[in-house]
Amino acid sequence: MTEPTTSPKPVVAVFDFDGTLTYADSFVPFLRESSGFAKFWSGLLVLSPVTLAHALGLVSNSRAKERFIRHFFAGWTAERLEAAATAFASGSRMANLLNPLAMERLRWHQREGHRVMLLSASPELYLRHWAAAHGIATTVGTRLEMADGRATGRMSGLNCHGAEKVRRLEAELGSLDRLEIHAYGDSRADLHLLDRAQHAHFRSFEGGARLGYRCRALMKFLCGLS
Repeated sequence: MTEPTTSPKPVVAVFDFDGTLTYADSFVPFLRESSGFAKFWSGLLVLSPVTLAHALGLVSNSRAKERFIRHFFAGWTAERLEAAATAFASGSRMANLLNPLAMERLRWHQREGHRVMLLSASPELYLRHWAAAHGIATTVGTRLEMADGRATGRMSGLNCHGAEKVRRLEAELGSLDRLEIHAYGDSRADLHLLDRAQHAHFRSFEGGARLGYRCRALMKFLCGLS
């Protein structure tokens, strides 16, 4: 996949993470990896009404995500969160989620000397570790609120989702009009971002999906909080 690279403006490639660089959601696998088998499955059971309400449109994405954050991470120390994030970002569960077609496109932008960044509704907590390992300097995602060195169970600021992605991108880069933007996304929530890009790529890498991830619709139901 090649495109002309000459532009009078700085070129920025902005990648959503879940469903774009990966085959499926990463937040629930992070919950599974960091919480352990028993707490994970008991937590999903306790939170199943929230999941169902979210799927039916009765509970917002942000409210549902915060309920999950509160249940699984409230009271965790910063050190414990960092250890879990580092282990997940570098582990096989994350590696198995990656779509090689999308990763090759990311590497193409890097070879061209473009600025590459992640812009995701998933937690910055683990995405920034993954991004650093792949030569990506800028990660913008949902942040967990901390107080006195412990997670409160709330988000710090807004969920990095939908129109909030554009606001966070402008906060990071300044005026978007001065940039040549390639944006990559896979969901309706990414359309706000794609609308601001000169090069909008929607579900560009689905041809790389493995058979094991053909159950994406079910995954999105269970993991649709990002």
